[in-house]
Amino acid sequence: MCPKCPFLYPGCGLRPSYESFQKTGKRIGTGIDIKPGEFPWLVSIQSHGKHICGGTIISALWILTAAHCFADELPPDLTVAAGAVNLSIPLEEHNPDSLILHEEFNRTSLQNDIALILLSSPIEFSTKKIPICLPFVYDTGTWKHCWAAGWESTSAALLILLFSFAAASRVLQKTRMKLISREKCLKQIPHLVGGMMCAETEQREGEGGEGGGGGRGCQ
Repeated sequence: MCPKCPFLYPGCGLRPSYESFQKTGKRIGTGIDIKPGEFPWLVSIQSHGKHICGGTIISALWILTAAHCFADELPPDLTVAAGAVNLSIPLEEHNPDSLILHEEFNRTSLQNDIALILLSSPIEFSTKKIPICLPFVYDTGTWKHCWAAGWESTSAALLILLFSFAAASRVLQKTRMKLISREKCLKQIPHLVGGMMCAETEQREGEGGEGGGGGRGCQ
């Protein structure tokens, strides 16, 4: 391992500063405030200091996010904040160098709603800043449940797993999701396009779901 290369990290998807999940988180609707280090790959993409979209660290220089968050060009005031769960606390900010939208992104159907942000300088990985592991295969037969997390409202009965929610929260939250088949999803969303995956909240007794936007990701 190169001691002078902060962009190298021994493993993705690790959470060394987060011990184990405990059912003591503060609940707001169907969202639960997360603990520091629980989702160290999530970043807040901001404009003029305000959260506009979420993103995921996939390497020291690259952030995965949603294409619908941007116009065709990178806003000059954009920053990427990493390493924290509360947006009210000063965050480590990184300046973007360039933006790449999926060449077949459709703003009407949101098909191929994927974008990459290249940072001008690498993220120095730590226990609170770690890249996520990207899966090679999506299989609802193997993966039954996951967690969706973000700085936005996580109250939703059905989520299409994109990268932005509806209304912002200052504290990073999560909600437990159940992955559902494309056939079941088509019954709820007849015009579902290819390349999207669906999940629904696992409502507990006494909880009601609310319609909402799509989740940032699913762990």
